[in-house]
Amino acid sequence: MWFYTDVTREEFERVKDHIQEIMTGFGASVSDLTLSCQQKTTTVSANGTDTCVSKRPLFCFRNVYYRVDEVLYPAKPFVVIEFGCREDVLRGTMEDAEPFPYDLSDAELANEVKYSLGIVPYLE
Repeated sequence: MWFYTDVTREEFERVKDHIQEIMTGFGASVSDLTLSCQQKTTTVSANGTDTCVSKRPLFCFRNVYYRVDEVLYPAKPFVVIEFGCREDVLRGTMEDAEPFPYDLSDAELANEVKYSLGIVPYLE
């Protein structure tokens, strides 16, 4: 059961797709490494439980591996980009970068991706 009223699961997944497009635009490429576990998010709230299995690709950028994930906070869902070295991927111990809201502008999403990839964001 998806318990947010301001965004559907499908809309949120499209934002995660867009994040992957932004990553590719900055030079990340889909890796040929396979993950040792599936990405599964289960959240329990007063309204019920939401479980989603998301088959997201692993990306490589500057010899670091990345994957788009999510954090389902009570007020709204956030996007988080996981990162790690090859050994982290194989052991299933990737770290989370700083989560960010799904409903940012395209420019703000791009800056969040830059931050997660270790690219210094352009400051206006």
